[in-house]
Amino acid sequence: MKILAVDDDPIILELLAEILGVVGFTNLTLCESAYEALDAVAGADVPFDCLLLDIQMPGMDGVQLTSTVRKIPQYATTPILMITAMSDRSYIDSAFSAGASDYITKPFEIVEVHARLRLIEQLLKDRRQKDDRNPVELTRDAASIVTLVDLDKRLVLSEIDGCIEYLALENYLLQVSKISLFGMRAFGIVFPDVHRIFQSRSLYEYQSTITDLAEAISDCLKPGSFFLSHAGGGDFACVLKESEAFDSAVFEATVADKVREMDLHFCDGRPLTVIPVVGDACPLQFKSGRGVVNTLTRAMADAEAVSRAPPVRKAAHSWQLKSLLGF
Repeated sequence: MKILAVDDDPIILELLAEILGVVGFTNLTLCESAYEALDAVAGADVPFDCLLLDIQMPGMDGVQLTSTVRKIPQYATTPILMITAMSDRSYIDSAFSAGASDYITKPFEIVEVHARLRLIEQLLKDRRQKDDRNPVELTRDAASIVTLVDLDKRLVLSEIDGCIEYLALENYLLQVSKISLFGMRAFGIVFPDVHRIFQSRSLYEYQSTITDLAEAISDCLKPGSFFLSHAGGGDFACVLKESEAFDSAVFEATVADKVREMDLHFCDGRPLTVIPVVGDACPLQFKSGRGVVNTLTRAMADAEAVSRAPPVRKAAHSWQLKSLLGF
């Protein structure tokens, strides 16, 4: 991999170069400031495959650098690994909100850095192999007819508050589980029949709709503290970061109202109707390691299960709403 490492401490950079060199990562560019890093990114003939960033740096810090890099089209999905001494929850939240893919705290274990980079390397290799198997993907434009591959792909939805990549959401939960998951909950949202609705429609129509749905969910979750990820098709994973009241039936109705307000249409003017189904929230406390990621998966499965049994859920919604209204 072609790696860019940024840290204002030259000793850390020297240590990283030595560690990475020993395990075979020798294509390395070192920068001592965010501004130097941006110059390196702008001047690179071939984009970097991975960025390793410190958070605390004078001038522009690592979180600001991450946010700036994510606005460069070639780096929208580039893995960004934060290697920092900042272990407070606030720094972790800020880094992932800005677009970080993963997070390691100093003093770091050589084995851990090696393992994370190998995972990133495998991810990049899988992406390249997929492109090689589907070369038509490289030349398709927005007017192309959407395919099953497009529908199953997890989209990177930028500039939507709280929205991060699905893999970054998993890494975030793994990192926070080392501190505290108290009060945090996960739930899934699905929009059934998306595959059928967008059959024979354009890639532009599908991606625009998914973006609109993500924005609707984000708006309905505000002003709470949350993360939201597209999980493929019409599925979304949500994590509430603070202990606050949450009723899945009420939230489902709120999202449905927001989507109706958007008045979505296909490009030919026909109305586009998608209806959300929200699963029950799963508590994340007392989970660790892969257990917390498995809980996220179970939350998505619960929303899928609810979508397949609408009559039962509808009756439950009616009872809950009447109770809330005092009837």
